[in-house]
Order: sequence, then structure tokens, then C-alpha cells
Amino acid sequence: MPGYGIQGPEEGSGLLPWSWAVERLSSARNYWVVSVRPDGRPHSMPVWGMWDDSDLVFTSGSARARSGT
Repeated sequence: MPGYGIQGPEEGSGLLPWSWAVERLSSARNYWVVSVRPDGRPHSMPVWGMWDDSDLVFTSGSARARSGT
């Protein structure tokens, strides 16, 4: 990623190995999913999911859950 202050593999050890990310993805239960609204604003939501080999598996719904009403 030139210009972002992260060294490439040929320049040093600035990048973490993919195994580092897989270890964290595999042990997590909560993930943040981020999308963009039609007007361009970001939208992020925590979701429960699981990392399955190389896929993040999660579900979502269109209705917002409310408690106490």
C-alpha cells in the first residue's frame, strides 16, 4: 500500500501474514459489517457470524429488533 506507511514484503516485515488474520477471524463471534447508504453515508452494524475456511458467514434482517415496546 504505497503512501500508507506500511512496508511491503520486499521492503521489510511491515505486513502481517494472512495466518494472523485467519486466527482472529476463526476465534471471533462478533464482526462489524460496513456498507454505504444510498446517500453515500457509511453504515456499520455488529453481527454474529462465523469464519468458515475462507468465508464469513452471517445473517441479517431488514427489520430492526426493539425491546420493551
